[in-house]
Amino acid sequence: MKNLTIADILKLERIKLHVEGVSKKSVLELASQMLANAQEGLEAWAIFDVLLARERLGSTGVGRGIAIPHGKLAELRAPVGCFLRLLTPVDFNSPDGQEVSMIFAILVPEGDEDTHLAILSQLARRFSDPEFCNAIRATDSSETAFSLLTRKLIEPENPL
Repeated sequence: MKNLTIADILKLERIKLHVEGVSKKSVLELASQMLANAQEGLEAWAIFDVLLARERLGSTGVGRGIAIPHGKLAELRAPVGCFLRLLTPVDFNSPDGQEVSMIFAILVPEGDEDTHLAILSQLARRFSDPEFCNAIRATDSSETAFSLLTRKLIEPENPL
């Protein structure tokens, strides 16, 4: 399987800005509904259970107001993602104690650990860039957010 990128798992219709999130649970419920729409036959409640089970293992809040909830689902055919930006940050029990306003949720087929880790790594690099975070927080356009999220990352030279 080719190395998937954020552009391979995200569609414009799975980006929501100006989301009214009241709690981590309500945000995960919305993300589950958005991810369920990516493939016929997916159930939002099953996705929610997977995301919530992962949260119980430890917060997916990565700090700086960002969370990357993720999970694996047997009936999923291909990895999918969605992005939400909240109007009011919610508590995600992030390591830095900061409430979360940007959420990128990922769902991958069971057994596809390599893709899962590769996408998490891309997101971690993208969200560790303060310029990127400022731009995505400032935009009011889903199209601009999509462009920012899916632009190609410049990979470091491989010394081998």
